[in-house]
Amino acid sequence: MELTEKLGQEIIRRLSKYIDVPINLMNPHGKIVASTDPSRLHQLHGGAKAVIQSQQPNIITNGNADDFSNVKPGVNLPIFHHGELAGVVGLTGKPDDVMQAARMTQGSVEITLDQMRLQKEAFFQERQWNHWLQRLLHPTDVDTKELAREAVYTLQVEIHKPWQVVVYQTSQPYELAERLRSSLEPFDPLFILPYENHSVVAALPDQPLTIEGEEEVVIGIGEPGYSISGLRQSYHQASEAIDLAGIPGEVVSSASLKTERLINHIDPAVYEEISGTYRQLLRELDASYIETLQSFFDNNLKMNVTASDLHIHRNTLIYRLDQLSKKTGLDPRRFQDAIILKTILLKESL
Repeated sequence: MELTEKLGQEIIRRLSKYIDVPINLMNPHGKIVASTDPSRLHQLHGGAKAVIQSQQPNIITNGNADDFSNVKPGVNLPIFHHGELAGVVGLTGKPDDVMQAARMTQGSVEITLDQMRLQKEAFFQERQWNHWLQRLLHPTDVDTKELAREAVYTLQVEIHKPWQVVVYQTSQPYELAERLRSSLEPFDPLFILPYENHSVVAALPDQPLTIEGEEEVVIGIGEPGYSISGLRQSYHQASEAIDLAGIPGEVVSSASLKTERLINHIDPAVYEEISGTYRQLLRELDASYIETLQSFFDNNLKMNVTASDLHIHRNTLIYRLDQLSKKTGLDPRRFQDAIILKTILLKESL
């Protein structure tokens, strides 16, 4: 990386607020690319050429100014970036008076170049990760061997181990990703990346996780899976958990939704054939029956617990269940009927 006119002018603009002497910045060819004196732009600077040849500071006084072209008394210092000459900084004035400011300017420019390089590297690396993630999560066209090879040799990560994926649905994926990179750092994540404009995907090593809810963010956790195929499976599990039971501000785990996931994958034609009549009958029921049915299932078909949960007498509960059975033809106290009723409740969100 070397000094360019655009970068140099921005550096001059900022430094001139604090350094009250003329400043010139020259590229590795000795041409002035930025200056507090616009009339000197694009001229070759003899002092800078001497610095470029020797890669050492060049001090110009009234006594030796005639030895160089287009110079004034002052100090010219080399600017290095990763061991290579990136340019020259020159400050005009008595050398003893401007040397400290010249050193500070030299350091500021070198730090700026280092930071720009780090930012470019980080940007390039994130682009590589984003491209890899897009291919990893592609619905059908997946080359697991190529993805694994690229992970090891390009991204330089160990992919062949168990991973668990967490999906965050949010309206601000980039801001959330930055926060998560800090908060999840102790878990040593494989990646934390914005994905498809509305979510953040994090892949964490298989270990006990404590994922806290985020306000207005829906969070789903997949189950651990090995290597590339495990990452894909865990991602789809986390996404499905969100679809089935996601609530803003809360965390939902795929492992706690096995029944719901199983029901979710029932063939639509079979579901329609079996449930059609029952769905209509359930919709015609008073809301109290649906509430009773839901509580009965939530409490594992336990009569006393359900009655207590609904704040009703046990006999009232028995009456409601009898009526439900009479009106729908399905008795929730019978295992096979309970399966059909539970499936309809989950699929229809009654």
